[in-house]
Amino acid sequence: ARKMLVPLRRAALCTLLCALSACEGRAGAVRLRGVPVATCAPLARVASRVSMTTVLAEPIRVIMKFGGSSVRDAERIREVCILVQSRMAELGIKPHLVCSAMGKTTNNLLAASSRALDDGVVDLSAVCNLHAETAKELGFELTPAYAEVKALLQQCEKVLEGVAMLGELSPRTKDLLVSFGERMSGRMVAAQLEKIGVPSKQYESWDLGVITNSEFGDASVLDESWPTIRERVRAIPEGTVGVVTGFIGKDQSGRITTLGQGGIFCI
Repeated sequence: ARKMLVPLRRAALCTLLCALSACEGRAGAVRLRGVPVATCAPLARVASRVSMTTVLAEPIRVIMKFGGSSVRDAERIREVCILVQSRMAELGIKPHLVCSAMGKTTNNLLAASSRALDDGVVDLSAVCNLHAETAKELGFELTPAYAEVKALLQQCEKVLEGVAMLGELSPRTKDLLVSFGERMSGRMVAAQLEKIGVPSKQYESWDLGVITNSEFGDASVLDESWPTIRERVRAIPEGTVGVVTGFIGKDQSGRITTLGQGGIFCI
């Protein structure tokens, strides 16, 4: 059960390991020098993993990682947010969340990029429809959060148009394209937490100091990033649940990178 609860007492070195994990709804542990610090699993198994009855004497900060299956639609996002709210009330924890892209969004983005490259056709309908339907069901259609999601979808579409026009899809561009999934899902989850009365804010991993090398598709976090990560995570306002993008970072030139789909980040 404690694999979903990450004490941030060791100078917060494990703060964003989950954010940098590329787990897409698969069960698997992320480890810090051999110590289990997080587990990503489908929501059906999440509740049992974090069911604890002992209230902590002193609130601790934890990271809760939710894979793509756990946030695949409106129903699952509601369940995740209720789970977070209940753990906070029952255990007195102070969580931050790491969320993967919704459901098959990453695969759909890759499929869209391949179609743009091979056929010159820009078709983002599967991704747009999923997020539109989710926003409608959650009552987000007129909110700033969904406005940001729509803006990200427009940016993604423009990138695909460039791929179709140039007939080229570099590893750098592919990383940029798949990054939109995590960036959109985090906004949806943070908005739902706010809706049920849990103060929350979405954060891009690079806004919290995650800087990687320039190995597009298989990047690693630079060692010198950790002091900044520690400082910025501690600066998240007290009582606010941070929802951090998993799977992605930026290199020193500000270009978006990924750590590799389906991988497990270890340090």
